[in-house]
Amino acid sequence: MRTILTHIFFLLFFWAQSQIQSTIIATSSEIDLIPEGIAVHPRTGKMYVSSIARHKILMVDSSGKCKDFIRSGEHGFLEGLGMKVDSKRNLLWALSNKKDGKWFISQVHGFDLSSSKMKHFYSIKDTIPHLFNDLDIDQQGNIYLTDMHYSAVYFLDARKRKLELFLRNTLTMYPNGIALGTNNQLFIATYQNGIVNIDLKKKISGKLSGIKDSIKSHGIDGLVFTNNSLIGVYNYNIYDSTGFAIPAVIKYSLDERGCVIKEELLDEANKHFVEPTTLSVLGNKLFVLANSHLAAYNANKQSTKGIEKQLKPITILQYRLH
Repeated sequence: MRTILTHIFFLLFFWAQSQIQSTIIATSSEIDLIPEGIAVHPRTGKMYVSSIARHKILMVDSSGKCKDFIRSGEHGFLEGLGMKVDSKRNLLWALSNKKDGKWFISQVHGFDLSSSKMKHFYSIKDTIPHLFNDLDIDQQGNIYLTDMHYSAVYFLDARKRKLELFLRNTLTMYPNGIALGTNNQLFIATYQNGIVNIDLKKKISGKLSGIKDSIKSHGIDGLVFTNNSLIGVYNYNIYDSTGFAIPAVIKYSLDERGCVIKEELLDEANKHFVEPTTLSVLGNKLFVLANSHLAAYNANKQSTKGIEKQLKPITILQYRLH
């Protein structure tokens, strides 16, 4: 009995040590947004959140006060997904999608952060399924983005204003989060193969090595790279018929070759988690979009009508990284 109790004590001790405290940012937003993407401005600290159901983007301050950055459907914005801030060029890049009958429409928008005017726009309309999911920005202002339905990575040359297919192979199947690392590395979170590491110069891809928990690595949604580490939001269990899993935030510390040398659970089963999706980093602060309500929305045939009592305003969790 003592041995069992001692074992339980050490497990609980390890669990407590492996998680970090979060600060809650409770917002004043509408309840029926079904938020998905979050991006934080590195200079102002303002947060931008995209809405699937309302087809718009909100701007949130540190107190949780919200206002529309773009209104519903403005500039042809559809179901809002991944976003990133390019502070150097004063742009907010955002992805939006919609299925309209037989057509799959996926769009890339570049908004001026000062005026909310759209400065860039790129679109794919196809009967073949497409879903622009998440993106990251390189030092030159170019965009790499994932197309989940088409199992591909696209490259947007911002200077030439040209969007083209960058990579599509068996390793890029069902890509979600995306993060640029160092030494020409691009990391993709895929539901089929877990996290994939791509050499941008050689276009050589391989599974990220050193990961111990393969179930969580195959269910990562949002992904960021910071201080030679990857941090991801786990919300999907490929082995569970219900899909959504007990959510967690996971940190993967990497060596100089881009291999995992430490796997750390930053948070799990937080009471504020309701299908968390994406995250953003500002210095040593991590911001996680905690409550998308996607499970209820999808079960209700992508509608918020009739499920209002299940929905809440946007909650953002802020963590301080070591």
